[in-house]
Amino acid sequence: MVSRRNAHERRRRAVGESKLTDEQLAEKMFGGDENATRELLERFRRPLYGTLLRLTRNPADAEELFQETFLRALHAGSRFDASRRFKPWIFTIAVNLARDRSRRARHRATPELRAAEDLPEKTEQRTESRWILHADLERALDELPEHHREVIELRYFEGMEEPEIAKTAGIPRGTVKSRLHHAIRKMRDLMTAGDTT
Repeated sequence: MVSRRNAHERRRRAVGESKLTDEQLAEKMFGGDENATRELLERFRRPLYGTLLRLTRNPADAEELFQETFLRALHAGSRFDASRRFKPWIFTIAVNLARDRSRRARHRATPELRAAEDLPEKTEQRTESRWILHADLERALDELPEHHREVIELRYFEGMEEPEIAKTAGIPRGTVKSRLHHAIRKMRDLMTAGDTT
C-alpha cells in the first residue's frame, strides 16, 4: 500500500500535478495560468474525452469537442462560480456541445467493434466473454435514445450522483431518476433479446 502511494505521488509530481482542487486550478486557469490550464486538461482528458466518445460514437468528433469544451470554458471563465464544483460545470459544456453536434448531424458514426474472428487464436474464453459482453453493452447503448444514453453515461461512466446529473443535463432530478430507470430497463431488455437470438 505504501509503495503504491509513493508511486502515485512520484507520478503526480512527474506530470506536474499539484494538490490544488479542480476549482482552485480553474481560478488560476481563468487568470491566465498556463500550468493550471495544462493540469486541468490532463486531469479531465480521460473522463471528458471518454464521455464525449460515448455520446458522439466518433473518436475524431470526441477529440474536437474535447478541445472545444476547454476553449468554451476559457471564454466563459468569468461566469464560473468558484464556490461551485468545476466538474459538473465543464461536463455541462461538453454535453451541450455533443447535443448540438448530434442535432446538426443526423447520422453519427459508431466505432467499429472487432469481429470475433479478428481476436488472437489463443484468446482465453474469459477474454472472449468480456468482449461479447462489451459488444452487447455497446449495441444496447447505441439503441438507447440520446436522452437515456446521456444519463447512463453520466451516472455509470462518470460516477456522477443524481443532483450533478440534473445540473449537467439541465433537467429536474425526478427526470434523472425516471430516465435512469427506463434506460436500465431498456438496456436489460435489449441485452436479453440479444442473448436469445
